[in-house]
Formats: sequence, C-alpha cells, structure tokens
Amino acid sequence: SRGFSQEKILEWKVGYCPSGEYKGRIIIPSFDDEGDVSYFVSRTYEKDWKKYKNPKASKDIVFNDLLIDWDKPIILVEGVFDAIHEKNMIPILGSTLSERSDLFQKIVEKAKKVFIALDPDAYKKELDIISSLIKYGVDVWKIEVPEGKDLNDISKYEYQRLKMAAVEVRFDTLFSM
Repeated sequence: SRGFSQEKILEWKVGYCPSGEYKGRIIIPSFDDEGDVSYFVSRTYEKDWKKYKNPKASKDIVFNDLLIDWDKPIILVEGVFDAIHEKNMIPILGSTLSERSDLFQKIVEKAKKVFIALDPDAYKKELDIISSLIKYGVDVWKIEVPEGKDLNDISKYEYQRLKMAAVEVRFDTLFSM
C-alpha cells in the first residue's frame, strides 16, 4: 500500500523478516557509496503498535548513497517511503538536518541543485534546513507538499506537477514563504 512496485523492490533491495527481532517487518537497506550496508529501516506489515523499529546504529549517513547521482539535482524528503517517487531522492530519516551531518557535508561538497519536499507539519524545520543550505551557497528549490499529505500519499503525476511548480528560495525570499 506504500507504492513499492516490483521494480522498486528490486532497485531498493527490499526484504522482509518472517522471524526474529524484526519479525513481521519489511526491511529497506541503505548502501554507502562503496556498496556496503550503512543502515536500514524496518516497518511493520502487521498490526504492530510500533510502525518502525530501526537499528541501534547512527543515522548519520547518506541513505542509499550508492544510488545517488551527485551530478543531477537531489531531492530531500523525510522518510524512505517518500523517497520512492524518483531517483536521487534522499530521505533525511526525520525532519532535521544538522550542518555537521555527513549528508549535509556531502550536499555542500557535491550537489549543484537541491529540491526539498518535507511534510507540511515540518515547515519550521524545513526553513531551518533551507536557510543552512543557502548559507553554504547551495541552490535550493522548495516543493510544496499539500497540507495533510505525505509525499508518499500523492501520485507520481501529482509529484511531477509539484516539482515543476517548485520555487527557488533565496535569503531575501526565505521568510516570506
């Protein structure tokens, strides 16, 4: 129900656990730029009260760095299920992005253009991320996710329409948004 086609399952190497600590959960692994597993997200597919159960490992990674083409624009989103819309989407695994994080540092070093598409309830945090990126000279474009929706709730067509309507954000326009 979260939009994973057979193609996406293979591309993202999605698996599941029928037993053990992560029983009843799908597993979405992350691979670093050398192809090694750097993290994973697990989400229940049963009626577990706790939707997500993630490893006791640092989230200070670039999720699926192996799949990112840094010569093309990247799109920052909150979670892995938001990131399935398009190649080069990077989940920040939450709604904050520290300037000291590996992801932030790699964006500043390598990204030419960044789109950001966080959920509307993370608006203030999104402004903080945009402000930090602009401060470091990164070109940032804001994708407006509709109120009451997650990026994963909208169709690929609607996502493309929203991306085409994205607005470039500069310091002089940042707080008029």
